[in-house]
Parts: sequence; structure tokens; C-alpha cells
Amino acid sequence: MSVSVAVQGVRGSYSEEAALRFFDRRVRILECRDFEETFSAVVSKRSQYAVVPLKNKIVGEIETAARLFLQATLRIRGELEIDVKHVLAGTPEARLEDLKTVRSHIEALKQCRGFFAAHQNLLQIAGADTASSIRRVIEDGIPENAAICSARAAQIYGAKVLREDIADCKDNWTRFYLFEN
Repeated sequence: MSVSVAVQGVRGSYSEEAALRFFDRRVRILECRDFEETFSAVVSKRSQYAVVPLKNKIVGEIETAARLFLQATLRIRGELEIDVKHVLAGTPEARLEDLKTVRSHIEALKQCRGFFAAHQNLLQIAGADTASSIRRVIEDGIPENAAICSARAAQIYGAKVLREDIADCKDNWTRFYLFEN
């Protein structure tokens, strides 16, 4: 029997990975475009649970998610830390030296400040989440565009990994919480 779990993001997101770990893959994922929709899905009973990141080793508290949690009347049912190994990925034809833009969730962009300091020519674009960012790069098919995502998301969407482990801290993690109404 599977349970329904709302996550911010799409297949391949770190939130989806956390949901799969909480429930040993017996889960039906409800993809949400932002944290507000994720919490709302549980409050409105469209989903039994929500899995939301509230803290990251590099950036600390994930402010939007933490603020929404404080406003909600949800109970915490569990927590876990996921190792976050960001990769830079692009289309199969992409080359690091040709890139112009890098898309990802704003928190992932913040976690890779050192990479961007070394590559100041790259325009950062905030996307809905890490996985939908690489999905969009692949759908657009423009080799000069890339995304920061997990290696799993890169594989799911057929992306080429251009650089591994680009976060500012090599033992980066994010703490996810399991919520219910």
C-alpha cells in the first residue's frame, strides 16, 4: 500500500529522494511548484504527508519553508538528512567552457557560490527546483544552458554531467522533515 506525499519539485528532486527514503519507495509523489503548495496539499488533505527541507549545512535555515511551517498547524512525524552532491549538468552536447547560463533552485545556487565566483561569466537563473531545472535545460536543448542538480536528476533526464560536487562544502547535507495534518 502506498501513501501520498507532497514535495516541492519534480521527479529527481532532493525532496522526492527524501520522500522515497521515508517510505521505502512505497509512495505516490504529488509534485508541487513551491513550498506553499506543498504545505497546502497536506492542509487540504490532497496528500497525507509533505516532505520539506528546512535546513542546509551551507546556507542554514531555508527561510521560505521555515516561515510557512511556522504558519501551518502540521505535526512533524520524522526527519532525516540527505547528502547533497550538486553536479553541473547540461545537454549531451554541452561543454563547460561554452556555458552562458546556469539554472537551479535559489538555495542550490547559494550553495555553489564558490563555483560562481570562479565562473563569473555564468548568469544564474532561479528555477522552481533542481530537477525541473535540468529537465528544462534538456527540453530546451540549448548547449549553452546548464543546471545544478543531483546526479540522479541528471541521469533521469538524460543530461551530461559537466562537473561533479560543485557545492561550497564537500560534505553538504539538507535536513528534511516529514509533516502530516
